[in-house]
Amino acid sequence: MSNKNIKKYGETKTDKWARELSKSREIVFEIMNFGVSQNQITQIINLLALELEDRDTMMAFTEVYKKMQEDTGLVQEETAASKIILDS
Repeated sequence: MSNKNIKKYGETKTDKWARELSKSREIVFEIMNFGVSQNQITQIINLLALELEDRDTMMAFTEVYKKMQEDTGLVQEETAASKIILDS
C-alpha cells in the first residue's frame, strides 16, 4: 500500500509542530521589522522567558540573561541610571 492512498483526517503532531514553528518565525520577523538592537533582542528574550510556565526553564533563561548583563557591565550602568532617576 502506498502513502498516496492513505487519507489523513485532522492535524498530525508534525503538522502542529510545523504550524507553530511557522507562527514563531512570523513573530520574530515582525519584531525584527522594528529595527531592534542586539541589547533589545536579549531583553525581549528575557521578558518572554518570564512568561514560561516551566519554572526550571524560565530560571535557566533568566540566569543566562543575568550572566550576560554582568559580563557586559550593563547591570552597573542600569543601576547607575536608576539611581540618577531616583535621586532627582
